[in-house]
Amino acid sequence: MKLFTRKAETPETGTAHLCQARGCVNQNAERCRYVDRRGRRCPAVFCASHHERVGDAAYCRRHAGTIRALGETGRDRNLLPDLENRGPSLVNWIASDIDQRVRSLLEEVARPGERVLAEDEVVLAYDQGRRARWERSWRLVEATGLVLKVAITVMEDEDPLVMVKVGHEMVAKGVPPWIARRAKEPEVTEAADRSQRQLFYRFLQENITVAVHRLRERADNPTWVA
Repeated sequence: MKLFTRKAETPETGTAHLCQARGCVNQNAERCRYVDRRGRRCPAVFCASHHERVGDAAYCRRHAGTIRALGETGRDRNLLPDLENRGPSLVNWIASDIDQRVRSLLEEVARPGERVLAEDEVVLAYDQGRRARWERSWRLVEATGLVLKVAITVMEDEDPLVMVKVGHEMVAKGVPPWIARRAKEPEVTEAADRSQRQLFYRFLQENITVAVHRLRERADNPTWVA
């Protein structure tokens, strides 16, 4: 989603409050309440028909997605991503769409005494080089600890590249088609959009499935070689 479609005065600097949604003439727009960790406030201005509310606050759609994705983490302004970064909302969107399939997969391969734990919020984590990433994960655990982890990740400095890890293995990565095509073909039919999304999710799910089964087989047969 583009934050701006036309110029409008903000509530702080004028009285027009004109909604920035394309074709909208509403004069009762509110400025997005999102303020990133650098103290920069989103300049988007939308009316009640085009903004989204999280709690009592109005946000543009992108930043509403960010706040929802982060949950409790979003209460700490020092952890909020830069205005332009879509990492948390992108991770949350994709994880939500494949959530049931991943849960079912892990339940299928679980051994007696193992259970599935699924995160419903995006967290900020760091790799060994201290590179920040936004992540949402599913874990197969037993009484002694972690058995297997599946994670959807976007590195903070590589938005919008989506990566999938199973255990310590990177099993899939790619830019979602609805983002990648914007520079080439911004207007597609609803059917084409749906088909592209389904292919992307199938790509992620198939690679996750293969990797989970491979790692389970490797754990059950320590001498097995892929």
